[in-house]
Amino acid sequence: MNAQIEIYQDNFLTQARYEMTETERNILYMVIAQVRPDDSPMKVYQVSIKEIAKIMGSEEIKFEAYKNATARIVTRLVQGYLPNGDFLQTTFAASAKYKKGTGIIEIALSQEIRPFYVDLKERFTKIQLQAAISLQSIYAKRIYELLCMYKNMKNKTFRRKLVDLKLMLGVMDTKTGKDKYPVWTQFQRDVLDVASREINGHTDLTFTFTPILGDRPGRGRKPVEQVEFEVSYITPNVIDFSPLMDRLMNRFKLRQDQAEEIIESFPIEKINKILYDIEVRMANNEIKNVGSYTAKSFGL
Repeated sequence: MNAQIEIYQDNFLTQARYEMTETERNILYMVIAQVRPDDSPMKVYQVSIKEIAKIMGSEEIKFEAYKNATARIVTRLVQGYLPNGDFLQTTFAASAKYKKGTGIIEIALSQEIRPFYVDLKERFTKIQLQAAISLQSIYAKRIYELLCMYKNMKNKTFRRKLVDLKLMLGVMDTKTGKDKYPVWTQFQRDVLDVASREINGHTDLTFTFTPILGDRPGRGRKPVEQVEFEVSYITPNVIDFSPLMDRLMNRFKLRQDQAEEIIESFPIEKINKILYDIEVRMANNEIKNVGSYTAKSFGL
């Protein structure tokens, strides 16, 4: 797997309870990739719909689906317990604006959410952007985030209560207790097995899961009360830079020697960040000579 942009979020968001579709989560992933600690609290982040589609390997862009997604993002309730015991309820975004004729969405984060992307100390989750966006199921995305939380931990085997896992994934209503998958075999088939097929072999990690039965006395089948996860992480030894070379030369109009110099001089994360910023400016028709602007952006 090629090196990718890594994004970070506080573990509170990784484990928080909220409902969300795949499109909504992809939009937020692109926002998280741009957030920096020194950003103004009022900064608006630009998301390119075309860039999301390219990462997903899709040529079809349904703008109406994105408008519906952002309408939900600004109203979605995210809630959970903070380390100090406080219970927080907030939304992810304060507003979303579509720049006419550009395919660019401007997202303003809510003031309560922003610190969970910038004030990161010990309790944070590191996620690979391309892997996260490429996952098709929202359950696979959320489980991938949960598994990524253990990258920096010694013990990569952990358990989650089945109820807590369902609440985190949004398949159980926090108020009514209504469960979308009340039978374990349904939950395993439609959630965990789907996540396993999408994550294993297609991201930087693999995992297995084991149902842990309760100790209910008497006859009859004992219920599943916990799920044990075992995670393994893949560290690539060789990075294939040919796709990036092609992109620098064909999309950004650089000479071969310029593309080679950039790859040799900059970390892959910084290259992708600069290229994304240029993509946004290109979509806004702010660049006349792409090759010259790109070269200048890298100090060539």
